Amino acid sequence: MPFFLKKGRGRGGGKAPGATVGNTQRKRRKNDDDEAPRVGRRRKLEENEEILSDDEYSGGESDKHVSEASDAEYEDTKESNYRQAKDLLDKLLAEGDLGESADEEEEEQFVAGKLREHAASKAGTLQRQIARGIVIDEEKEISHRSHRFSPLALAISPCSRYVVSTGKESHVIKYDLQEKKTVGSIKRQKKIAASQQKAHSGHIFAVAISPDGKYLATGGVDCIVKIWNFETLAHVRDLEGHRQPITSLCFRLRTTQLFSASRDRTVKLWDLEQMGLVDTMYGHQDAVLDIDALNRERVLTCGGQDRTIRLWKVDTESQLILNGLQECVSIDCVAMLNEDHFLSGSADGSLCVWSVFKKKPTCVRKLAHGKREVTAEPHWVVSVAACPFTDLAASGSGEGQLRLWRIAQDYRSIVLIYEYEMFGFVNDMRFSADGKILACGVGKEHKFGRWWIDEDAQNSIVVLALSDGTSEPPRDEPLGREADN
Repeated sequence: MPFFLKKGRGRGGGKAPGATVGNTQRKRRKNDDDEAPRVGRRRKLEENEEILSDDEYSGGESDKHVSEASDAEYEDTKESNYRQAKDLLDKLLAEGDLGESADEEEEEQFVAGKLREHAASKAGTLQRQIARGIVIDEEKEISHRSHRFSPLALAISPCSRYVVSTGKESHVIKYDLQEKKTVGSIKRQKKIAASQQKAHSGHIFAVAISPDGKYLATGGVDCIVKIWNFETLAHVRDLEGHRQPITSLCFRLRTTQLFSASRDRTVKLWDLEQMGLVDTMYGHQDAVLDIDALNRERVLTCGGQDRTIRLWKVDTESQLILNGLQECVSIDCVAMLNEDHFLSGSADGSLCVWSVFKKKPTCVRKLAHGKREVTAEPHWVVSVAACPFTDLAASGSGEGQLRLWRIAQDYRSIVLIYEYEMFGFVNDMRFSADGKILACGVGKEHKFGRWWIDEDAQNSIVVLALSDGTSEPPRDEPLGREADN
């Protein structure tokens, strides 16, 4: 008979239902006897966890640090603002700025203004008026001719020590302003197969450095955004997605978010922490030629011959469309003055100041770089730059003059304050973060074509030192400051 049909057997060969397990009572006794020791151990643990009184407890230095850290951790925003305001008032009292005025209302207004200024400075949005009296120190000019053909784009490192530039010969050059020499380059290797090449092929129209100084981004004719380690220039990743040449790159301040513009009429947002694509923005009807961004989740672009400027609001997935003048032909470059105002340059030679609160320019400066002697056509505005959150801006063309401008506080006028001789096409320009350096990429040809060739120009990167003219810095002081370690 099979075992599973035997009477009185369970499925696993156990005892019959009425059978008595021989050692069951013994096991139960053991469990009952173990309950007392378990309860005893639990009581001992609870007694050990009892909080001691202040007389029995003496805290050490480590406990003091822990309590201070926990207090700072649980400090809410209101308490933090109150503490910072109190510290600022104590500082003003120590400096003697308070107590001089007998009028309490004037003193309150003064303190309120200081608090607003302190908050804006901490947020990085403090609007400074620095353009009046600005001068270029010609004796401290630095230039190098590392590019064989016309430079196309450049970027200044956050520490203001390095300038990275690209050219039509497909080279990326990293230049040290303190050592005054080239410290690195990226170029294609002749002995390596094309499939194994890491460098770009063709013109490199765009370059950007991340705000933390960790990454370098480049893009050009090969339609690929390449990410490099900024310190070593080692290749990190290729970001693919654009279908036509990449024209401009920029990072959002204090983040690793990278925006790219392309001739395929799209703007893409990349996250370098994830090394992937976040979003693609559509709307332009022609090639997107320039791009800029500051702190907010917004990016400013210009669409070339579609004659529009668009401010993309990434967080709300919307866009503000501003139409250029009828005669502007093409809007080729843009730069943000602050989060609400920006500057544009176009092929009809006009500079325009824009506001997010108006559909039309608040100010138009026509023929900003004059006319050509032979044809009487206006000189194109090839590039513009703005020192963020200040009234200082710059523009470059191909007539041999770099021009500095002062933007009025009401953004209704733009005044020429300085001219600097610079032969050739100023294809790109950038201010340093502190506004003390202006770097320019100057070439014999326009960055997007060979319509004109200036034989008197030299393909070079020119770095200018700016000062307000009131205090003369020492001549032996290096132009770029030390990088933060």
